[in-house]
Amino acid sequence: MTSSGFKEMANRGRKSNITQFTKDIHLSCMPARDKKLSASVDSLDTHDSRRRDGGGSQDSDFEWRSTPDVMSFKQSINFECSNAIPINFSEAWSYFQTCDLSTYRQQRIEDRRPSNGKLRCKLQNLVVGAIPLVSALIPERDLIFSITSCPMINESSVHRRVLQSIYVFMTKKPACPRYGNHWEEIGFQGQDPASDLRGVGMFGALQMLYLSSSQETKETLAPEIFELSRHPIHQFPLAVLSLNVTKMTLDAFRDGLLNRFCHKEGSAIFVVNQFYLAIMYRIYRKWKDKRMTIHDSCYLLKAVEKWCRTHPKKTFERLYEYISQFGIVVSQHQRRKGKKKKIQESHDETNLSWLDLTKPSLEVFI
Repeated sequence: MTSSGFKEMANRGRKSNITQFTKDIHLSCMPARDKKLSASVDSLDTHDSRRRDGGGSQDSDFEWRSTPDVMSFKQSINFECSNAIPINFSEAWSYFQTCDLSTYRQQRIEDRRPSNGKLRCKLQNLVVGAIPLVSALIPERDLIFSITSCPMINESSVHRRVLQSIYVFMTKKPACPRYGNHWEEIGFQGQDPASDLRGVGMFGALQMLYLSSSQETKETLAPEIFELSRHPIHQFPLAVLSLNVTKMTLDAFRDGLLNRFCHKEGSAIFVVNQFYLAIMYRIYRKWKDKRMTIHDSCYLLKAVEKWCRTHPKKTFERLYEYISQFGIVVSQHQRRKGKKKKIQESHDETNLSWLDLTKPSLEVFI
């Protein structure tokens, strides 16, 4: 990962193309169906830019794509998406649970744990959490990676609503067309955010939706990080950053570093989303406290990823400390622990009440 894309954006403004920074998240190619659809609806902008720059001749491909039929299709999609009802993460996750994703299902996913037989390596893996995932959570893990391979499909109203909801929740604006320059406000590269999802698929969009709509971050971390991303000096492309953090999270999950926490919480998607939020929070704090700019992005992202992979427990704890300031308890394990503590305190108060000499008690005088 390089920071040249960020530097280019700093020099040319938000409308520049951050190709180098997103190079590592474009890991897989789009299916032929998605390529054809993307070309048909996006070529108008490319055609116009070529005409302005005077580069290249007009060929038949651009001519048929500029027909009124294609333009009306693009406008109808914009109208439909701008009037869609926002969707939260729970609804979107439920939708994908019922979808047939066999086309995108990868081969059996093996944890990429080191095979070194040294005792020190084994102990380190055990402490960090690189242990096999229990069989009960394997279907959930497979679903996560299937969604990662699933591209944004224009024909799916839920896919469009997911993207639209991210924009609405982040910007607090009531509507969001499917195509347009407004996507750059939340850090996408151009008029179609689907082109940025190729590396992590719809799961990258789902995690950004989780950031902007979940109970613990929609009024805390999400608006704060969005405000920082729009800073005139310390600005950065939020969506591109989020997709890179999703890739970091998936790599840690695939390597088995989150399995121990999944076992404790009894959920893979919950832990994966929390780890994503924790990395986003750490980047946000470092970026803000050290007054970083786009030019510092390469060093920061590598350092944060290394630290979070080495200290996953502390990564979660830092996030929970931040969120607890707002009176929010995130971890299901913490909720159970908190309930037990309250029950124990109540039980202790009941058992010790008879020792209170300030209250008349029959047992004391006997």
